[in-house]
Amino acid sequence: MRVLSVNPGSSSLKATLLDGEEILSDHEIPLEDSVEAVQTALSELDLWSHERPPEAIGVRVVHGGRSFGASVVVDSRVIKALADLIPLAPLHLPIAIRVLSALTGMGHALRVVAVFDTQFHRTIPEAARRYAIPPDWEEKEGIEKYGFHGLSYDDIVHRLPRLMNRPLPERLVAVHWGNGASACAILRGRSVDTSMGLTPLDGLVMGSRPGSIDPGIVPLLLRKGYSPEEVEEALNHRSGLFALTGGISDFREIEERVLRGDSRAVLAFEKAVYSVVATVGAYAAVLGGIEALVMTGGVGEHSWRARSAVMDRLGFLGVREDLGANRSGSGDRRVSGRDSRVEVWALHAREDRTIARETERLLAAMGKESPNPGGCNA
Repeated sequence: MRVLSVNPGSSSLKATLLDGEEILSDHEIPLEDSVEAVQTALSELDLWSHERPPEAIGVRVVHGGRSFGASVVVDSRVIKALADLIPLAPLHLPIAIRVLSALTGMGHALRVVAVFDTQFHRTIPEAARRYAIPPDWEEKEGIEKYGFHGLSYDDIVHRLPRLMNRPLPERLVAVHWGNGASACAILRGRSVDTSMGLTPLDGLVMGSRPGSIDPGIVPLLLRKGYSPEEVEEALNHRSGLFALTGGISDFREIEERVLRGDSRAVLAFEKAVYSVVATVGAYAAVLGGIEALVMTGGVGEHSWRARSAVMDRLGFLGVREDLGANRSGSGDRRVSGRDSRVEVWALHAREDRTIARETERLLAAMGKESPNPGGCNA
């Protein structure tokens, strides 16, 4: 099936047309502020006049809350239910709703499927999923660990066995390390813990988000007169590497400044590496050891220095770096040495393939695969 995989970011939208594993076309367009503007931008792509146009559309949605534990065909009721979940992901869900509204209102006959980042983590056991908080917070407000970057982790689970040319390792830790970052403990292909929680703020240090902090910081700031909106804005936009460097969240620029001896950049680099190493070590304990470690995302794929620092500090697990593969190689590859007890891989994140695969699976299960209208009337 030909699926248009749509991945909305904070400022742009990636639209990839796939036929199974084959990428037919790839586009990135600015993400406009109105539904109508998004529709206009999408309708101007050459997808609809392509000799092999899409038969269905899959869209990444960051948070499904308790309402959506699996992918779903989008209609007005789904969009309304997603609007009710906005407090769980105030930065991401309004964008997803805008894109879904645009796609479902473009005048085509294609089914639009919402694929959720949280659904991969529905297998997390209760002891890891539940917070030790008053029961009514959990029962009435839905406060629990949901986890994110699930589409990236799902793709790793599907793709790594082909790269290794053998079955998926039983005990695997994956790190999606970019401007947003998380880690996932994967046992026999299923998520058993992940570093992000109720929201994408928790866990690893990120570009402008703090990762794990003492929850007492928030009520302290509120008592000192900060508004909830001020605290939320600071935690989402002015924390993490941005705060440590004095205004830089781009990891590439941080690395350049490290080489020039910038002390703030050195601290930010060290803090980012520390949070990854600490989390991987914790998940090694959760899994009873690890056989493989995957690093993906912008930093995980492209920064050999960050990978090298992580592997060096995980030497106690038997991790050994392959200097040539890690520092001068490119593409999907093993970056650990032959003497390494843990295989370490650097992979390109392909969330679009998970979106397409899950869209096709859902429509096939429904027995109502969408017809190909051959065009778009938007």
